[in-house]
Amino acid sequence: VTEAWLAWSPVPTSAWKTRVRVGAFFPVTSIEIDYDSISWTPRDTISSSAINSWIGEELRTIGLEYKLSRSGRLEGSPHDYGFTAALYAANDPAGTLIAWRGWSISDRITGLSETLPIANLPFFRPAPAQSQTQSRFINEFRELDHRLGFYVAANYAYASRIEVAAMRYDNRADPMVFNEGQYAWLTRFNHASLRLKQVGPWELSFQALQGDTLMGPGAVYLDFSAWFLLASRPLGPGTLALRYDKFDAKERATDIVPIDPNSEDGQSLAMAYHWKVSPKVSLVSEFLTVQSDRPARLLIGAAAGRIERSLTTSLRISF
Repeated sequence: VTEAWLAWSPVPTSAWKTRVRVGAFFPVTSIEIDYDSISWTPRDTISSSAINSWIGEELRTIGLEYKLSRSGRLEGSPHDYGFTAALYAANDPAGTLIAWRGWSISDRITGLSETLPIANLPFFRPAPAQSQTQSRFINEFRELDHRLGFYVAANYAYASRIEVAAMRYDNRADPMVFNEGQYAWLTRFNHASLRLKQVGPWELSFQALQGDTLMGPGAVYLDFSAWFLLASRPLGPGTLALRYDKFDAKERATDIVPIDPNSEDGQSLAMAYHWKVSPKVSLVSEFLTVQSDRPARLLIGAAAGRIERSLTTSLRISF
């Protein structure tokens, strides 16, 4: 199970509309995800960008979300806008993967009860004094410090041609808390996105994220950022999509464990074709190349730099 929630969205009596969600769900941050489909599925590609791959693996809102939106169409206006706020718990380990594994480009989604392994680095091998009794598996959706996190967001659209959104996210975790083999990570970021829907035959989407994560008294203190540009257009019976990603993570000078390097720098390029065979069946093929440099790989006898390529085909059937 990746999501489980209830929504209350009364029929509006004016241009203003409200929606309340309670349960476990993804924060509405992405412009490449198809929110009408099941779970965290990209609209035109198989893999998600680095930003949305990370959200699919490490973030989940387990709490309450309120959204207030205005539909300009109901008042003869081209302007739409909305505001969202949420309070949530049980996402204190968010940031662990960014620091101890790094960014990924994938279609993987972490289940609510699932655990993820930590990389087999020397720092985590038997009885390291530096990491206390850190579990070799991460349960991302746990409450460790009994503090609520929050996010606030705003969005604007003009005539169904331009969409802009921004968000502030803060899990408010206490980085000094350690409970049952897992540290709490104070993870915060700012997020922004832009979509242009009618640039000739193309639709252009841009999404960026910048934040930091802190664990312990400076044991890990990392700045991270990522952005991507996605261009898509109708081509024949389907849609062609091209996406360029850039991502990095940089340790701050106050990071006090030199044998645990967490910095990274990388980029990727994806090219995909989405063929809508019928209203319920589609076929997506994607070529993906990822280039990254992560010094921690040297600790396991691998080269710090790596280039990975994949060719994937996905058959999607909805019912």
